[in-house]
Amino acid sequence: MHALTLARKRLQARIQQNSTPRSVRLAHDLLENGQSRFLPILSSALAQDILARGYDAATLERVYANRPTGDMGVVGKVADRVMLDLPVHQALRERLDATVGEICAAAYLAVRAGADEFRMLSAPCGLGCELVGMAERLKSLRPEVFAKVRCWGVDPDPQGTTLPEATRRTRAAGLKAQFIREDLRRRREVSATVEREGPFHLISCVGISQQASPAELAEQVKYYAGLLAPGGTLLIDRWQPGEDARIVEGLGIQLQQHPSNEFRAALHAAGLTIEREHATGEGGCTLTVARKVQ
Repeated sequence: MHALTLARKRLQARIQQNSTPRSVRLAHDLLENGQSRFLPILSSALAQDILARGYDAATLERVYANRPTGDMGVVGKVADRVMLDLPVHQALRERLDATVGEICAAAYLAVRAGADEFRMLSAPCGLGCELVGMAERLKSLRPEVFAKVRCWGVDPDPQGTTLPEATRRTRAAGLKAQFIREDLRRRREVSATVEREGPFHLISCVGISQQASPAELAEQVKYYAGLLAPGGTLLIDRWQPGEDARIVEGLGIQLQQHPSNEFRAALHAAGLTIEREHATGEGGCTLTVARKVQ
């Protein structure tokens, strides 16, 4: 019996080595966790990315692009399409579109009111998808507003590859953007930026609630609300169970869910007034637009 246990441990250690194909390691993890019914999703490269890395910046980019890849052949392409069509991923794309629209609207209103420039912060910024989306829309529809936009992005970027790519993308879009590599709980450089440049007209905290406990979220909201100019806008999302809850659970997706009353209470305690909310169909995500009391 002892020999069998030892052999099993050795086999597990060998499977978890980096030289073992990722699909084999992921299949082993599903089996070990009693989730063998989800083995077919390993045909999708996107599903493998989610299982291996969660929703990091690169995985989100694949969801936003909404294009199945041929990384794993025809079957893999079909499986990718199924994954991309999950309500949770449709919600992520709807969230991005709504966020870009709200940023553009806030920039336009600020400039129309006479602001010399429109300063915004994206925290976390990832690959800068919101910033690039905003730049492309304003350049096309309101170039005079686009010329007055200045952006900052902050992200922990653990591998050191996300922010250089975000810099490249925003530069290609013609956007004035600076990026800070910093844990969102440290905030030293972000605070220094506000002291140097002045408060922000808009802060996007989209994505920040997904890994934060209620207490952590309340503290983060209070901090970022303090960086806003009077009348400034905070964008933040919250999640609740969607129609695809079983599949999401099988993928190991951990989206912290915040009851509506607690979420709203945290915003009000930070001196913010909720103006409107964008619910994303059946995906379980709601984008909230809050204004700082003047």
